[in-house]
Amino acid sequence: MKRDRNLTKQRRLARALERAAAPERPFMGRGPRYLVQPSVTLACAPSLQAIATALREDARVLNEDGLGAVLTFITDGASPFFGRDVTEALREAVRLQHLVIDAKPAVSPPLPLESREAQVPGPMVVTS
Repeated sequence: MKRDRNLTKQRRLARALERAAAPERPFMGRGPRYLVQPSVTLACAPSLQAIATALREDARVLNEDGLGAVLTFITDGASPFFGRDVTEALREAVRLQHLVIDAKPAVSPPLPLESREAQVPGPMVVTS
């Protein structure tokens, strides 16, 4: 049951990441024109797309801390994603990408079967 809940959260977060990877249109009127600067969005887009793709894989289960870190990056106004420094935002996006992609798979890969008898090569016999 908890696995299903985590997968639902991961898919919801993946959709939010895909929306965050697209540059927004400017606001008309008073105040700031953009919530997220287009240069920051374009710089972080490949990492955000990679994270979204990794979250959609069913074999990957991310812990709550990892999900929280990614969610905070795209929703918290104090994160580098909402700032003007492209380099800082890109570094954080890449760090989160490594956090998500290096997560442990939910199902471990099968181990190769080994024979119980070790075959040791013997001396070569040459006849002439």
